[in-house]
Amino acid sequence: MHDGYDVERSRLVRTWLQTVHRAAAPLARWGVRPNAISAAGVATAVAAAASARPRSALLVLGTAFCDGLDGAVAVQRGRSSSHGTLIDHGADRITDVLFAVALWHAGAGPRLALADAITVVGYESARSLARRRGTTDALVTVGERPIRVGVTALGVWLSPKAAAGVVSALCLVSLLQLRAASRLSR
Repeated sequence: MHDGYDVERSRLVRTWLQTVHRAAAPLARWGVRPNAISAAGVATAVAAAASARPRSALLVLGTAFCDGLDGAVAVQRGRSSSHGTLIDHGADRITDVLFAVALWHAGAGPRLALADAITVVGYESARSLARRRGTTDALVTVGERPIRVGVTALGVWLSPKAAAGVVSALCLVSLLQLRAASRLSR
């Protein structure tokens, strides 16, 4: 479920997944729909884009938590589907753009925020295409969403211009990693 990546190899990833699965258990028991959690994540990102620091940074992290919860609830309720995955990925892209808006609102400026949004969406689009071709098995790049979320949250709070630049750079390096991986798999 993580592009073939063995989550047992990383204590951090394993701990994160255990945490969201524990938090998801009561939501799954109560019959909360995964798509409702995805929608809550988008709403949280809208609030992050409109809020002042440091509240915006906390809301960025809240959005990431919702992103983990929706998948955990889907698994626990036996509701995993390609339709749900499409909704989850769509919500992720919307929140990625809203994170760039949050950086702009915090002071990154329109050009840096636009570069952030374009490189993130470009990287994720390239990754989706590579998935369909089967060329990303277990490929972990420097631009993974959790890294981008962490940089964005810190950046909204401390240095929005630097964060927008770092996120863009991470995505550009990740695009190069994807390209290299696709050439190796041919």
